Amino acid sequence: MRKLTCFMLVLGLALPVISYGGSGDEKPADSSVRPYIQVKTVPGEAGTVRVFFSPSCHFSRQYLPFFQNLANSLPANRQFVYSPVVNKLDGVSYAMGFEAVQMYYPAYINNFIVASMEGIQDMGVSTKKWNGLDRIGRAAHIPVPVSILVNKHLKQVEKRVVDVVKLQSALKITNTPSVAVDGTYIVTPEFVAGNPDMFSKLINALISMTD
Repeated sequence: MRKLTCFMLVLGLALPVISYGGSGDEKPADSSVRPYIQVKTVPGEAGTVRVFFSPSCHFSRQYLPFFQNLANSLPANRQFVYSPVVNKLDGVSYAMGFEAVQMYYPAYINNFIVASMEGIQDMGVSTKKWNGLDRIGRAAHIPVPVSILVNKHLKQVEKRVVDVVKLQSALKITNTPSVAVDGTYIVTPEFVAGNPDMFSKLINALISMTD
């Protein structure tokens, strides 16, 4: 546990503060030209539609059914992936728990996301504490306690969390929810004033543009 605590402490010092999206008040700097942010393409993200979320963000929760529909409607050559935005509010422990479930019990990841949002937003469960994460894991019907799963695969989990932090930095993710297409184009609901239909059309347009 000492090694785990040190890893969380060191990584936590560099974590960003994120903003919760959905109000429509913010726009990308060049929104008059294009309703998305473009970054230097991140290697390894080709063909990936990645949703960055926070379990504490009520807009992430609001758009969850939308994202589930998006995942089910993607072309066969596209991969849909959820990634938590690693941040101080949710804690490094949440990211570690999420990545452990994603790697070793992927069939339960949607359950884990829903249970996380319900636990945090409705019941005040803390994802900075392992007993809170274990409680969320039980609600998601994960066969083993999340804390035990993380400790059993600690090196692999730590690497995944570091990789996710590097990825969100490279993609310049600062708001939740955010959707990254092909590791190049990033959109958030704010760019379309929180309109779900326009958000869907924008994401689909970017997917078509990158085919």
